[in-house]
Amino acid sequence: MAGVATAWEAAAEGANTRRKVVLRTGIVLDNDTPALDRLRSLARWGLGGRVGPGTQWTSWLHIDDWLSVVREAITPTPGTMALDGVVHATAPQPVRNAELMAALRRSVRRPAAPPTPAPLVRLGAVLLRTDPALALTGRRAIPAKLLDHGFDFAHPDLDEALADLASQANNA
Repeated sequence: MAGVATAWEAAAEGANTRRKVVLRTGIVLDNDTPALDRLRSLARWGLGGRVGPGTQWTSWLHIDDWLSVVREAITPTPGTMALDGVVHATAPQPVRNAELMAALRRSVRRPAAPPTPAPLVRLGAVLLRTDPALALTGRRAIPAKLLDHGFDFAHPDLDEALADLASQANNA
C-alpha cells in the first residue's frame, strides 16, 4: 500500500498549482461501505477475533471527519494556515488489529471470538476477492499536520465512532 501512495504522490508532483494537498487516508468508517460491512459481518458471524498476530496497526477515520478533512483541504478555515503537502487523513488514535476487532464485537454485541490465523485470512481473501495484506499488514499513521493545524475531530475515539455509525444505521 505504501508503494501505491508513493506512486500517486509522485504523479501529483508536477501539478501546476499554488497549493497541493495529497491525502493519505486510513480506513474510512461509513455505513454501507465494503470495509465496514465486511468487518461487521465477520464480528456478527463469530469470526471477529484478532486477525493474524493482531499487532498490526489500523489507521481509521469516521466518515464525518474524513469529509471535514476534505473540506478543510479545499477551503481552509479563515484565519488558519492552509494545509499543504501530504496529509494523513486518519483519526488521532490508530489501533492495533486486536483492538479494532474487539471494538467491532462490542459494537455488534458479540462475545470474544477466536483469532483468525493468517492462512485462513489468505483463503478468505480469495473468496471475498480482496488482498490479504489489507488484514495482515498495517500502518500506524498519525495526522500530525491536522493536529498541528488545530483540526477538531468529531469522532477521535473508535468505540464512539462505531456507536455513532450504528445509531445512524438503526435510524435509517
